[in-house]
Amino acid sequence: MENVYIVLVELKIPENIGFIARLAKNFGFKNLCLYNCKVSDESYTTAMHASDLVENAIIIEDLFSFLDSMNVVIGTTGISAGDYKYLRKPIITPEEMCEITERAGKVAVLFGREDYGLLNEELERCHLIVKIPTSDEYPVMNVSHAAAIILYFLSKVRFSKHPERFATSEQIEVFLSNLKEMLKRVQYPPHRMRRTVIVFRRVLGRAKIREFEILTLNGIIRKTLSFIERMCK
Repeated sequence: MENVYIVLVELKIPENIGFIARLAKNFGFKNLCLYNCKVSDESYTTAMHASDLVENAIIIEDLFSFLDSMNVVIGTTGISAGDYKYLRKPIITPEEMCEITERAGKVAVLFGREDYGLLNEELERCHLIVKIPTSDEYPVMNVSHAAAIILYFLSKVRFSKHPERFATSEQIEVFLSNLKEMLKRVQYPPHRMRRTVIVFRRVLGRAKIREFEILTLNGIIRKTLSFIERMCK
């Protein structure tokens, strides 16, 4: 599946990289992306016949710049959180993830560090957060085991050969930047700003927003900012 990019973020155990490469090949995924991961001979050994995916992996120098080129960014978490810790609040199940990402253009699925998972600033950039339902007694899975389940569900998605033009992450970020500026102009409470922007990012992610739709929304925001500027003169 050329639409899906499996992004491993700072994995410290070389064997896990190999295991996930093997899983990717098992389920027909071609794009393995590594951001500050520790690759060694053990990675190639555990990859077995998928060692070519490790060899040809996309090396990411700047994670956020890479994500800007995606249409949907999915973060994975092993820890559930409530409304207060909204960054780690799962909003979709693996089954729902398949429905949302179907024909969604370029999809990045982020798997985080073995010890800390994804950092808050990385989760903040995700349009969707997925968690595998596990026992409360031991909720956190090994990253390669979690990848097996996520990739299994994603492998069932049949992407269109002629996908629609979905908004890229960069286009969504431009809209969110304009939205923040408009909220500042109307004296929106600063302490609510970050959460509000994240809520919009997640809503747009679930909506599989098209390119023309995000451009339309951006046009509305820019016209509003222009009107506010004229009124303030």
